[in-house]
Amino acid sequence: MKTSLLKISLPLVLMFGATSAIADNENHSENSWYVAANGLNADYEGGLEESGYNVAVGKYLNKNISIELGYADFGGDAESVNGVDAEFEATAIQFSAVGYLPISQNAGLFARVGVERVRTDGTVNTLRANLDDTNPYYGVGGYLNVSENVDVRVEVQRHEILDTNLDTISAGITVKTF
Repeated sequence: MKTSLLKISLPLVLMFGATSAIADNENHSENSWYVAANGLNADYEGGLEESGYNVAVGKYLNKNISIELGYADFGGDAESVNGVDAEFEATAIQFSAVGYLPISQNAGLFARVGVERVRTDGTVNTLRANLDDTNPYYGVGGYLNVSENVDVRVEVQRHEILDTNLDTISAGITVKTF
């Protein structure tokens, strides 16, 4: 399943990046850096739903492709049932390529494909376990330029944590720094 998703996502990122002739979007200028911050809702397979955030720094390689290095906190949960206290939290360090498809001078779509190192922390009473796993992830979204240096973004992503699917919906801002 992971391999087939990558076979679909990677060509989409490259296709979006190769569409520079479709629209001339000056807001994503070559060699500029940006920072992004998003609030997210994480929906774990099996019914657990949590709130979290992600932050990233990125670099536009050209006006249609960027790369990002980020950190995501997918939220956590704590429960106490019949004297058993349990906690769960998942975070990730992420690296991705993002391809942009402008649909107007101030708005567009994007697709992302990347890899993330996920850390899952779990505690039951005094027993603590940490698990690390490296998995691909992907996403699609849209952006709107609200000023020359600021975009708002909405994105849906699919992750895998401990062989379980995790879907996130995020919204936030991207600020071009220099």
